[in-house]
Amino acid sequence: MSWQAYVDDHLMCEIEGNHLSAAAIIGHDGSIWAQSAAFPAVKPEEITAIMNDFNEPGSLAPTGLYLGGTKYMVIQGEAGAVIRGKKGPGGVTVKKTAMSLIIGVYDEPMTPGQCNMIVERLGDYLLEQGTTDSVLVIKVKPEEITAIMNDFNEPGSLAPTGLYLGGTKYMVIQGEAGAVIRGKKGPGGVTVKKTAMSLIIGVYDEPMTPGQCNMIVERLGDYLLEQGF
Repeated sequence: MSWQAYVDDHLMCEIEGNHLSAAAIIGHDGSIWAQSAAFPAVKPEEITAIMNDFNEPGSLAPTGLYLGGTKYMVIQGEAGAVIRGKKGPGGVTVKKTAMSLIIGVYDEPMTPGQCNMIVERLGDYLLEQGTTDSVLVIKVKPEEITAIMNDFNEPGSLAPTGLYLGGTKYMVIQGEAGAVIRGKKGPGGVTVKKTAMSLIIGVYDEPMTPGQCNMIVERLGDYLLEQGF
C-alpha cells in the first residue's frame, strides 16, 4: 500500500460519521510522504520543534505546537510517542513511528478521542510492521526488470542466474509460476507479484519473516488485479 493510500483510506476514513479535517505522513526530516488536499503547508522549523519535543518531552509546552502557522496549545500526550494539541473546538494529534510522523487535524463535530484513535491506530500498525515503516530507494537496472519479466513469461529462467535487484543477488526459491517470484539472501529476501500492468516488489530483512513479506506484497497485488490493474 502506498503512503498516499494510508492517508486516503485510513487517516481520512469515516468514524461515526466524522472525518479528520486534514492528515499527513511526514518523515522525521520534514519530507512529505503523503498528505490530504487540505493539509497545511508546514514549515521545516515546525517539524524540527515537534521532533525536539519527542526527544525532550515538554519542550513544546511553553511555545505551543505550530502547524502551517497555526498555534495549538499542547495538552496531555504520551512522552516520546504522541503529542496532542488543542485550538478552540479542534486540535491535532501527532504520532511518532520509527521513521515518520502521523499527523491528524480535526474540528467539530469530530472529537479529540476519535482523532487520537485514527492517528494512533495507524502509527501503532506501522510500528508493528517494523521494517515496512521506511523509505528505501533501490536503483534497479532495466535489465533486472527485463529478466524478472522474462521469468514471469518463462517460469524458471531466473533460477540458474538468480534474481538481481539494484545489483543485489537473491537465490530464487519456490514461487507461483507466472504470478509470484520469491528470492532469498541470508536472513532477508524479496517478493515480486505481477499484476496486469505492474510489478509489486517488497524487500525484507529480519525480524520480518518471508511469510509476512509475501502477505503484504501479494495482498496488494491481488487487490490491484481485482481492480483491473
